[in-house]
Amino acid sequence: MFCSKFKAAIKKLLNQYDSYLEAHVESALSITTAIKKIIGSPVVDILTAIIPGNIDDVIKEQLRAALDKTILALSMVERCKASVDAETRLKCFVEQLSIAEPQLRDAILQKLASMLVGELDGQRFKQSIYDLFTQAGYTAVNHCL
Repeated sequence: MFCSKFKAAIKKLLNQYDSYLEAHVESALSITTAIKKIIGSPVVDILTAIIPGNIDDVIKEQLRAALDKTILALSMVERCKASVDAETRLKCFVEQLSIAEPQLRDAILQKLASMLVGELDGQRFKQSIYDLFTQAGYTAVNHCL
């Protein structure tokens, strides 16, 4: 009984995965991958460094706003929340990531990606659905499924 309900629920979720959502997953994962690459590097403008240059200007602005909102939600220390602008908050966030254990860092970056997807997608679904799709996208990219 449980197994058949579980399979039906998974099928229903997968049917909700559309090309619009797929594009958001790809954008969010590219940003978190860029953040991971710059940890410990001296970067003057982190926002410019992590948002791909070939993305439409409207999407860039959406990404900037979504990054600021999600970093506030994910801030590991109160002082990052006290920063005056998005760039300063992001620098603080990256600094805190650089001292985190690698597994915690990866978990936080994955959650950041998931929250970015939700913001870019207009929160059409529950956050757990974005978590699932982001995890699937991350796994597909990093394990060539």
